[in-house]
Amino acid sequence: MRAYTEPSTLNKDRVQLSPFGPSSEDVLRQGDHALFGVSTGNSYFSRRRLTEAMAWATERFAAVDVVYADVGLEAMLEAFGYERAAARKSVAKQLRGVRRRISGACEDIGAAAEKVRARPLSEFLGEPGYQEVRERTRTALRTDVGLRVARDTTAYRFLNSRLGPGSMPDPAQVSAALTYVEAELPFFIDTPRILGVASSVHCYHSVLPLGHLLFGDRQSGLRPADNQGYAIVECRD
Repeated sequence: MRAYTEPSTLNKDRVQLSPFGPSSEDVLRQGDHALFGVSTGNSYFSRRRLTEAMAWATERFAAVDVVYADVGLEAMLEAFGYERAAARKSVAKQLRGVRRRISGACEDIGAAAEKVRARPLSEFLGEPGYQEVRERTRTALRTDVGLRVARDTTAYRFLNSRLGPGSMPDPAQVSAALTYVEAELPFFIDTPRILGVASSVHCYHSVLPLGHLLFGDRQSGLRPADNQGYAIVECRD
């Protein structure tokens, strides 16, 4: 994994990029598309960091998508003890906050925002491309032990960040977390098929367990499409 820093405008000098995996640098070099995932439970991509990351991405890539997770959030809160009405109200508030961050970052980068699309994950559920890739992941999860372990590890990390050290999640919480992770999994596998782009780099501020598995030197089991890359994109303070 090789790190290098992009040139500076709009504080892009604070954006450090590290392609992850043997093919990601080649996909990155093509410069077709970047995908950023933003979740309500992760505050890393503040408005400032999103502004810097998107300013960098719109200069390097032909198109940029920001997908914010909204699938399964109400079920997750209910599993943590919220009443249904309270869960719905809380999710609506959290999603408004995420949309404000994204729209604020788009305002900050000015005309470059013409390259950026921001959409909730739920918008893709009925799309043929997403459904096709989702079916691939469902099929693989039945027999691919390594993939299931990476999925479970990702889900348990998500839960641990909410439950605290030493706490064990109950079955409803585990089920909700797995649903959340499985909805995002197709974007690790074949974003080009989902979004109709020539190639795509999945950009995140760290390497998730699924990223380690799928973009490492994996010889068998489910693997990302050849035109799917992964990169760590960090906005240094």
